[in-house]
Amino acid sequence: MKNRIKPQAKISKMSELSLYAYHCFFCDALIARFEETRVFNTICRATFERQDAVRELAKTVEAVVIVGDKKSANTKRLAAIAAEINPKSFMVESADQIDEKQFQGLSTVGITAGASTPDWIIAKVEARLSSI
Repeated sequence: MKNRIKPQAKISKMSELSLYAYHCFFCDALIARFEETRVFNTICRATFERQDAVRELAKTVEAVVIVGDKKSANTKRLAAIAAEINPKSFMVESADQIDEKQFQGLSTVGITAGASTPDWIIAKVEARLSSI
């Protein structure tokens, strides 16, 4: 397919995904190859802010708990970012999935959540961690 699209072609790229770095790399490649490329960034500001926040959080705590649906791209991306910085990063869908042994002896544990995670689930996870 590489040779089938002429450089003069008008290209438009739209996507909504949590993998911002991949999105930028792909868009840069399109811009370099085609004379007229338009990129529409549909990644919401809240997603950027959560990703930046988890980067900072993971640097300042002994462990990070990411709360959310394991099928959620947003939650999985937050967990991946946290794990890159802090090896003690755990993704859970509910307070029941917290393994006490992983948190014993720790004094600082950060909590973040995917965008669609209900507040009541986050509160239960926080309460469970506080009880350890």
